[in-house]
Formats: sequence, C-alpha cells, structure tokens
Amino acid sequence: MNKNTVIGDIVDLKLGQMGATQITKLRSHMYIVDFTLENGMKISYVFNITKHDKYFLQRMRPYAMVQGKYADTKEITKFIKEDLRRFRTAEHSTNFEEFVDVSRKGVQLSQELENLFLNYNVDKATLDEMQGTLNRMMWHLEQLKNQLPPVEPQPCQKKES
Repeated sequence: MNKNTVIGDIVDLKLGQMGATQITKLRSHMYIVDFTLENGMKISYVFNITKHDKYFLQRMRPYAMVQGKYADTKEITKFIKEDLRRFRTAEHSTNFEEFVDVSRKGVQLSQELENLFLNYNVDKATLDEMQGTLNRMMWHLEQLKNQLPPVEPQPCQKKES
C-alpha cells in the first residue's frame, strides 16, 4: 500500500468532516524545475500534469507567483522560456536585487493583508484608507509603464554546463 495514498485519504476524510463541499482527487505528476542565473540566483518552477493532461504552473523562486493553467507542454515551455529570458535580461540591471526585494515584499503584503482580514476586526475607515493606498500604487505602476522605455530583450540562450 502506498503511504501517500493513505495520508491523502486521511486528509480527505478530515476535510469532509470539516464540511468540504467537494474533494476531487487527481492523479498527477509534479515537477520542480530549477534554473540558475549568471548572478547565482535560482529561478524555480513547479508544475503538475494530471492523467487528463491538464497542466498547472507556478513560479516559486525568486518569489512565488501562480501562472495558471495551460493546455499542453508547448505552452508551459513557451512561458518558462520567455520568463527566463526576461529574468536573464533583468539580472543585468543595476536595480535587479531591489526589484526582487520589492516583488517579494508584494507577496508578503498579500499574505499580511490576508492575515489581517482573517484574524482581526478591521473597521470600514481603515479598509477605505488601505484601498486608497493600493489604488494609488496601482495607478503609479500604470504611469511608470506608460513613461518608461521597455527593456530591450536579449535572446534566450541555453546555459552551458
């Protein structure tokens, strides 16, 4: 008997007892793929392929970001190839470390907001203030995209071993 199957069944049972309205079991294969940039930073992806050939991709490093569902392996490899090309271009920026730090803080902000809303009674005035701050940040990002020149892409190259 597969230990993972037993553990999965126990989790399913407990979630059902908690009131889960649906539990779907999918047999899948999970892949973790690491790439290393010239500066030594790792870029990592996790993707699952189910027995029905459905794909789900997530970038894990340098900061977590769900990429979503893909129809086939071509779409996954195309996304990763383009994502790596962008990171390999960006790593040559003098602000690359700061960019990664800001991006990680964005992920942390999302986690902290969830923690706040799920664990504390936040009043309407505070929510309105936070909404205004976030809206100003989003507006500022849009302005920057309209004002700044795009990065000149470098061709994606396979790293020599």
